[in-house]
Amino acid sequence: MRSLFIALAVVGSLMSVSRTTSADYYVEYYRDNLFLGLAYHRIGCISDWYTIQSNQDYDGFTNNRYCNQGATSDSVPNASWYDYTYLGTSLSTSKSRLDTCGLKTNTKYGTANYAASSSTCSYNILANCNSDCWIRYFSTCNGDQVGIVSPCPGYSYP
Repeated sequence: MRSLFIALAVVGSLMSVSRTTSADYYVEYYRDNLFLGLAYHRIGCISDWYTIQSNQDYDGFTNNRYCNQGATSDSVPNASWYDYTYLGTSLSTSKSRLDTCGLKTNTKYGTANYAASSSTCSYNILANCNSDCWIRYFSTCNGDQVGIVSPCPGYSYP
């Protein structure tokens, strides 16, 4: 009887250890140094903190590719990590949230499908038409405004 009790206790503890846990998802922000550490292009990638979960770059005003699904989070080409926002435990819900904010931001800046140029304004680092302002709007939509250098005059988030 004692052996049966010990065996049941061991099996029970093994089962409690082997419970599956849900993953956490984030939008991680990176910056690509464009000019002597004074000008950066900023990008958002969805990750589980360890690997990038999608090939979708969340940025505007460039054709460069940064987010590569399955790559480690520290492998974003030419870019360094600088901020993040927690999204939740569901990949599909997290991705949907980012896609919704991407659509809103692309609409505001005229960068349909994350285009390299705007159809509604001329790129200007001193005006509200550049990749800094794009990522500020996008990150604000996701609940956490990331730091940028551009002043984005007239910036507003509805």
